[in-house]
Parts: sequence; structure tokens; C-alpha cells
Amino acid sequence: MSMITQYLRLTPAEADQLRRLLAEAPDEAYEFVDRDEDQARGMDTDKAWAGLEFLLAKLGPPVNVISGGTAVTDDEWGYDSPRLLGPDEVAEASRFLDGTPFARLAELYDPAELTAAEVYPMMWDEDWALEYLGGVHTALVTFFHDAAAASDSVLLWLN
Repeated sequence: MSMITQYLRLTPAEADQLRRLLAEAPDEAYEFVDRDEDQARGMDTDKAWAGLEFLLAKLGPPVNVISGGTAVTDDEWGYDSPRLLGPDEVAEASRFLDGTPFARLAELYDPAELTAAEVYPMMWDEDWALEYLGGVHTALVTFFHDAAAASDSVLLWLN
């Protein structure tokens, strides 16, 4: 089974509704964020999350866009509890990501280092690994840019 980080943009009203559901009907909260129509407002990192987190951490990001945020429940949705980045954190993350082209991360990429650190999913010596990270990075930058432009929060969890 693969582990992926999932993201969903939430308007202020949706974030409030999620908080209510988590307090009153936790099972419905997961269904609320897993609706098919919300997929246009969501994304996932596939299995690139740990590699991106490893490389981004080297640059000291102001917001951890992979495993940061404030837990909204103690329940696990997959492998951990869902976390929320508020609109201010999303905006700060977006500014950082917009100013961090993938070429900067590629300079820090060392397959042997990622392998020695046992960074999931242990495929860093593959010819396509760097390109794979680049594609997910591009999607993540766009996602956070769009979320910040709309003043949305971002819900994230490892599934």
C-alpha cells in the first residue's frame, strides 16, 4: 500500500463546517472532504511527499506544506490525523513556494543521501526520480498559489 499526502482547499465556510462535523459527526467529516466534487479543489503528492519534504526542509521553509498544520482531530485518516493550514499560513507557504523554483531543489538532490536517510519510497536512484519530484513540486506550487489567491485554508493528511 502506498502512502500519499492529500490536500483539500477549504473556504472559510467549509472549514467551519468541517470543524462542526468533527465535533458532532466525525465519520461524516471524512465523507465531507472525500466528496467527488471536491477533487477539483484537491490534489495529492502521490509518493513524492517525503522526498519533497526532505529537500524543502534544507531551505528552512516558514510553513511545512507536507506534514505541518494544526491537527483538527485525534482520529487518523489513513496514517495520521488531518491538519489544517489557515489562510495566513497558506499565503506564507505560497510565497515561499513561488520563490523556490524546482531548479533550487534539484541542486540539493542527492540520491545517495535520500537513500541513506531512508526517505520514503526508497526509489531515489531511479533515472526518473528527480523528474517525478519536479512534476509534483509544480502541482504543489500551483495548488498553494491558487489557494492563497482565494484566501482558502488547506487541509492535509497522509493517506
